[in-house]
Amino acid sequence: MIKRLIFLLIFVTASVFSQDIESTVNGLVQPLIDGGKNRSVSVGLFEIGNEYPKMFFYGKVAKEDSAKPNEYTVYEIGSITKTFTAMMMMMLARDGKMQVSDPVQKFLPDSVTIHNFTSSEHIKISNLVTHTSGLPSMPSNLMTDPKTDKKDPFKNYTTADLYNFINNYILEREPGTRYIYSDLGMGLLGHLESRASGMSYEKLLHYYILDSLGMNWTGITLSPEMSKNLAKGYTEKGEPSGNWNYQVLEGAGAIRSSLKDMLKYLAFNMGKTDTMHFKEALEVMQRRRFDTDMQGVYIGTGWNISETGGGKQVIWYSSNTGGYTSYIAFMPETGAGVVVLSNQASSVDQVGIEILRYLNR
Repeated sequence: MIKRLIFLLIFVTASVFSQDIESTVNGLVQPLIDGGKNRSVSVGLFEIGNEYPKMFFYGKVAKEDSAKPNEYTVYEIGSITKTFTAMMMMMLARDGKMQVSDPVQKFLPDSVTIHNFTSSEHIKISNLVTHTSGLPSMPSNLMTDPKTDKKDPFKNYTTADLYNFINNYILEREPGTRYIYSDLGMGLLGHLESRASGMSYEKLLHYYILDSLGMNWTGITLSPEMSKNLAKGYTEKGEPSGNWNYQVLEGAGAIRSSLKDMLKYLAFNMGKTDTMHFKEALEVMQRRRFDTDMQGVYIGTGWNISETGGGKQVIWYSSNTGGYTSYIAFMPETGAGVVVLSNQASSVDQVGIEILRYLNR
């Protein structure tokens, strides 16, 4: 989910820090812990010229548990899931099962019709992944359905509900003409990927990304080990929060992960691993595709893109769920990157921004 704090990531001038990276991270995170803003915070980063990450851990995994988080502590990563969904689309394209130019209708059952703004311009896969489909942020029948649990909003939203919405929704604008952030669009993309591949979204996730990168502490369905290491979620006010569960819209935000695994994912996107030969596709994903409605922020293929004052790009994403918040960002030109995870729904964006600024000082 895009947040206004990210727009501060325009490095007009380089920040000057006298302390080392550990002191810098401590200075940014410890006040959040001490002030009750975040129950726990896990930080991982790549310094410029260093192929090995550093990790820092703060706070407690639960109010009633004095244990600090560690590299295996599991958090919801929410909308960062969308970058995985976008990457799987690219891999399906590589394998000839889905192309960005394909109309969405191609992957829907015959009983479901997605209505276009005009008969000549269809919603394409590319429109879903760039949030330019014209579909709303959320399907109206999720927001108004009495069976929707506000504390777990996606849990009861089924494939039948999604198809019912699609059959009855009329676009208000031409696809490809305006950026509108859409959980619905990315959730729909994940569903279409499943139909195109013949695999469930989670199996596809393991097949294309998790197993190849050795991300054994990442998934949607919690393994016994992941469940045991799941940090308890808290609302922004510090009240206990349940976890978010998904049915059909998994591609919008269903993934849970650990800091160790998210650093593997970060390294892959930064081109620091040869686990999969996907370099060209990664570069494609990190190119500007469309202006957003926020100054200085663009959408790539799944990723958000900002520019520094020096003309360098920052590739990033951030998220809040009911009880967790997360941030991931990197600069391809310098090789610096950061991941921040927390089990309280109070933004950690500024922590990630300042760390990345420090790494590029």
